[in-house]
Amino acid sequence: MRTDLDFVSKNHYICKKRGMNFQEFRYVLGREKVFSTQDIAKEWSDFNFNNLINWQKKGYIQKIRNKWYTFPQNLKSEEDLFFLANRIHQPSYVSLHSALRYYNWIPESVFSITSVTTAKPKEWHTPVGTFSYRSIKPPLFFGYYPVEWQDAVFNIAEPEKLIIDLLYFFPQLQTQEDFEGWRLNRSAITEQLDLKKLNTYLAVADSNTLSQRASIFKSYLSND
Repeated sequence: MRTDLDFVSKNHYICKKRGMNFQEFRYVLGREKVFSTQDIAKEWSDFNFNNLINWQKKGYIQKIRNKWYTFPQNLKSEEDLFFLANRIHQPSYVSLHSALRYYNWIPESVFSITSVTTAKPKEWHTPVGTFSYRSIKPPLFFGYYPVEWQDAVFNIAEPEKLIIDLLYFFPQLQTQEDFEGWRLNRSAITEQLDLKKLNTYLAVADSNTLSQRASIFKSYLSND
C-alpha cells in the first residue's frame, strides 16, 4: 500500500531525473499560504527556479515579493494576509490601523496591512495587497500575542500595546480633539482595554512623553 511519504520520496527521485512537474510541486507545498525560495530549496535541492517564472505566466502561482510566492486560491481572508505580513518581513506583528479594524475600534475599512517591526521600515505593493511596516526600538517590541487561524498562526498587538503603538507613531495625538478626529469606538475600547496592563506597559516603555499622551487618551476615553 502506497503512503504519502512514499509518494513524496518518489517525487524527489522523479525531480532529479526529469525536472519538476507542477502537480508534484503542489502536492508538497499546496497547503502553504505562502512559501519562499528557501522553503523550496529545503524540499528539492536541485530545483530549477525557472519553473516559478513559467508557473506565474500560467497563473498557477503568484509572486508576492522577492523570493516569496503563494498559490492564488490559498489567500481568502484578512487573517490570511496577517499571517502573510508576519512571514515576509520578520520579526513583525500586526498593529496600528489593521489592529484597530481587527478589534472594531474604527469604522473604516483598511486597505493595507500595517505592522510593527524592529527591522527597517518597508512598504510593498503586491498582487494581494499593500504591506506597510513601521520600525520601533527593540525595547518596545513586546505586547503582541499569537492568534490561531485555521492551519496558520499570526501575531497581533494586544489592545494595550496597540494604544502605545498609536501614541508612539502618531505624536500629533496630543489633545482629546485629536483622538476625536480618529472616530474611535470608545465603547469597544473600554470593553477590551485593561487599564492596569496599559499602565504596566507604559512603565516598561519608560517614556514621560508617551505617559503624558496616554493620560490624555484616558481622559478622552472616559469623556462620554
